[in-house]
Amino acid sequence: MNYGLRKAHKYIWLILVFIAPIVIIFSIKDLDVFSSEKEGESQIESSKKVNIRSVENDLISASFSENKIQIILKNTLKNSSSVVYEADANGNKTNIIGQLTTAGIYSFNSISKPKGIIISDDLKNVQITKLMFK
Repeated sequence: MNYGLRKAHKYIWLILVFIAPIVIIFSIKDLDVFSSEKEGESQIESSKKVNIRSVENDLISASFSENKIQIILKNTLKNSSSVVYEADANGNKTNIIGQLTTAGIYSFNSISKPKGIIISDDLKNVQITKLMFK
């Protein structure tokens, strides 16, 4: 590298040091992924609430009470980018609720009463499971 290339290289990296974090912040600010709260030891709190609707299959157990959706993931999913969606009456995806990562208890806030939930992998365009509340 000659002097001109070294100088340009230095300035490019200095600019990237400031621009890269800003781009990352703006790209994740609208994601609702970090709003989920893992509740490992809040069984007492959840037992006080009255369950309006609940369903279960071999992968998950989901219940809707008041304005919260509680999902118990029984086993860790093989898909690392599993996203939970609200399902309408026809079984179509409507709103993103949150993201599931490892086995455990997840609690998500919900404004409306969903007809069901759909867990899918958006990267591979694969629907993992669909549960409709009765």
